[in-house]
Amino acid sequence: MTYPQNPQGQPQQPQSGPFPGQPYPASQPTPAQPYPGAPQQPFAPPAAGQPYPAYPGGPGVYQQKPNGATAIIAGILAIIGGIFAIISVIVSVVAISSVHVTVWQLYLSAVVYAVIVGLLLFGGIGLFLHKPAARLCTIIGCGLVIAFTAFGLIMAGVLTAGYSGSARLMGAGIGSSLIALIPPVATLVLAIVKPTADWVNYRPGAPAQGGYPAPQGW
Repeated sequence: MTYPQNPQGQPQQPQSGPFPGQPYPASQPTPAQPYPGAPQQPFAPPAAGQPYPAYPGGPGVYQQKPNGATAIIAGILAIIGGIFAIISVIVSVVAISSVHVTVWQLYLSAVVYAVIVGLLLFGGIGLFLHKPAARLCTIIGCGLVIAFTAFGLIMAGVLTAGYSGSARLMGAGIGSSLIALIPPVATLVLAIVKPTADWVNYRPGAPAQGGYPAPQGW
């Protein structure tokens, strides 16, 4: 078998592709395709001496542990407030047992301070453990302390109205109440601020916003 010759007198070689004169498709270079979610802007290297910017939301980007100073201080103050509430419950129970007539203010005080004990102790301990419900309980407990203190001042003013020296007695009561309200107001403010909210919502190993979830073990 002989191959046809070209005009120069040399035999022509058979075509290697599927069609005459066409190379195989695999021999053509394939342009690189960007992966899904890649930035569309062309990459520009940073200037000399500057580090490369980190790609946000990529693998291995996890939520950083927030500063828990406000949450820890609020937790300590809440626990102290719960201890004082326990003392108030004991004083109310002793007063109820000592008085032979029914005084509804003492019963109300015992019930309210018992609720405050549960809210502040659970809230104070839960703040150390990153519990969102603990922050809410701390806020409610501090608000209840402030409201009940104001209610006590109003009732004291009503009961002492018309007696001699009632104005001086009310002035002393208002001054001591304002001093006593400093810890619950400070605890309430520390529990409301955003750093405390970030602290209780922090979960170790959780991905940062826009990142991938933490790797799961097999």
